[in-house]
Amino acid sequence: MENRIEHFLLSQKSARNGLTALMLTGIGALPLQALAAESAADDKPAPVQVIAPEVQPRTIKEADIDAEFFEVGGFAGLLSIDNFSTEPLIGVSAAFHATEDFFIQFNYGMAEAGLTSFEELSGSNVRLLSSSDRDFIYYDFLLGYNIFPGEIFFSDTLAFNSAFYLVGGVGNTEFGGENNFTTTFGTGFRVVLLDWLTVHVDFRDHMFKSDLIRESQLTHNIELSSGVTLFF
Repeated sequence: MENRIEHFLLSQKSARNGLTALMLTGIGALPLQALAAESAADDKPAPVQVIAPEVQPRTIKEADIDAEFFEVGGFAGLLSIDNFSTEPLIGVSAAFHATEDFFIQFNYGMAEAGLTSFEELSGSNVRLLSSSDRDFIYYDFLLGYNIFPGEIFFSDTLAFNSAFYLVGGVGNTEFGGENNFTTTFGTGFRVVLLDWLTVHVDFRDHMFKSDLIRESQLTHNIELSSGVTLFF
């Protein structure tokens, strides 16, 4: 009986000694695991520092169209009168800007036709028109549309609003003792120098039927002009 008790006590003591050794082994392994984790962290690449570029925004001064919708001014240029010569042209214009894209324009211009090639070849005794009948006077009402609004830059800090536009409409032309219903089409370019001042360059074709040279001839009278207008 005593041998059995002694054997049981010895086995319990061996189990306790084994458990104690296992605990000591686990505790000893903890510093090794910490060192391995620290070494792995040291092996990771350092984060890349992003350098933000120093961008300084430019301050651009641009002229805007004033809040008013009415525009008046004058223009001058050249008018090529069909079957006659190319002569100086002067006139006045007024416009109403109904929206940002559409406007209505009124133009009144005048020029004086020169001699035809037939008159020049025939000498001074042949004149198809009198001096008063050589006055070329027109007026028209046009509808305009801004097709390419944008900006034009003169320097890094100076810009002006600009726009290409199309115009078309009807009017009347007094020439050679006749009053002719006229259809006008053209294009133009506008630059807004100040909020109340603009500069225009215009190209127009004034078309009407005339009986001066031959019966029922459709004439094309080409205008190239430039002008200054004011907003109010």
